[in-house]
Amino acid sequence: MTKSINPNISPAPEKFMGTFVLAMLSVSAIISLRNLPTTALLGTQSIIFFLAAGLCFFIPVALACAELASGWPKQGGVYLWVEEAFGPKWGFLAIWLQWVESVVWLPTILSFIAATTAYLINPILLNNKLFLVGIMLVVLWGTTFLNFKGIKVSSLFSTIGVVAGTIIPGIVLIVMGLSQLPKAETLGLLRFSSDTLFPATELGTLVTFTAILLGLCGMEIPAYHVKNVRHPRQEFPKAMFLATFIILAISIFGTLAIAAVIPKTDMSLISGPMQAFHIFFNSFGLSWAAPLLAGLTLLGSLALLNTWIIGPSKGLLSTAQEGQMPPLFKKTNPAEVPTALLYLQAICGTVLISIFVFNPSVHAAYWIVNTLAAQIYLLMYFILFLALIRLRYTQPNTARSYKIPGGKLGVWIVGGIGAITCVLALLIGFVKPTDIEVHYAAHHYALLLLIGMIVCSLPPFIFMWYHKKVNTK
Repeated sequence: MTKSINPNISPAPEKFMGTFVLAMLSVSAIISLRNLPTTALLGTQSIIFFLAAGLCFFIPVALACAELASGWPKQGGVYLWVEEAFGPKWGFLAIWLQWVESVVWLPTILSFIAATTAYLINPILLNNKLFLVGIMLVVLWGTTFLNFKGIKVSSLFSTIGVVAGTIIPGIVLIVMGLSQLPKAETLGLLRFSSDTLFPATELGTLVTFTAILLGLCGMEIPAYHVKNVRHPRQEFPKAMFLATFIILAISIFGTLAIAAVIPKTDMSLISGPMQAFHIFFNSFGLSWAAPLLAGLTLLGSLALLNTWIIGPSKGLLSTAQEGQMPPLFKKTNPAEVPTALLYLQAICGTVLISIFVFNPSVHAAYWIVNTLAAQIYLLMYFILFLALIRLRYTQPNTARSYKIPGGKLGVWIVGGIGAITCVLALLIGFVKPTDIEVHYAAHHYALLLLIGMIVCSLPPFIFMWYHKKVNTK
């Protein structure tokens, strides 16, 4: 799942963002090096996968969120948009899916942070599960308590971390990777031909498309800033296309850079970027620089985690304040931080970390958790696309500073393509992958994911049942 969202960055009301600034905000909200090893398993096929994901999912999400944010810019985000279209129950379900997806996703980013830390101290520690669990728990609870300080401290840390720890290492990775492409093609690690560019028809390979979509999720957060754009109708589409180009370029070339030096059989889904940095710098006689880049990457990952610790919880707080959750979850501290929800998130994360790390195959656990997170998020986006279409019919006169062009037909095209892509990718996610060794039979693998989705989706219905029962007494 790519997750570099920073909901805390917001320009002053009197300032306006131009096309370039808006595009950079979107880039900083999406891009992450953590996802590259997963897509590197595809080799040159990743190019087609990324282009398809951009056209069928990434751009539709950007345009949908632009219209929804400009029409309903109040606090609440996804919850507010879906509530306006289908009522508070569906709004609660949508924002819950976004929140629980971030909880399910926690072990993947925390394992990357732990692996990077181990690489910096002693690579042997990568095989020490107690060390990995210890680092993951310390970081999880540390960032949770950091967010108790409020938005100002949290946003400053996230902003510095994203620039220094994601963009800079990403550029270095790509530049050094491009120098290895001719050698990689000679060794057979990458082959650029019509046979290798186009995806294989096996579902076990196509399942990676679901992981790619997770890496492109999060465009709904930058769209909140549409009201700070002077000419949103003209500038937002251009900014989204520019951001899409930059994000896809970094993702594609970063993926190829890793695939150019690491064979599939040696690829680590958790520490792939560290492997690539080590190989690149050693080949140039600059082995001392690898730990430096690893340290910057660690900073970027901490910034990503820090942002996702607070973001979805702030959205879920809106439902708690409207009485759809037990009163306990309305609790905030003087800095208006939803402390009860953050504690709940950290406790759930602790349980998932224990299950994740002590699984016999960490790589298999990583893939399953990542796929489940993607499926939950795609379900939320499916609801969001339906809300986009419905609001054009039920509230056509609501002022929107940006509207998807083409009238109702344009909305149906954008929303329809996005919704269909979500459904297809969600269903493909149930297929057992061919490039990852997962110690489950195909039907057990699918059943495990299905049970995970059901369990993660049930709490809103339980809360709503309890709320109705209490109110009818």
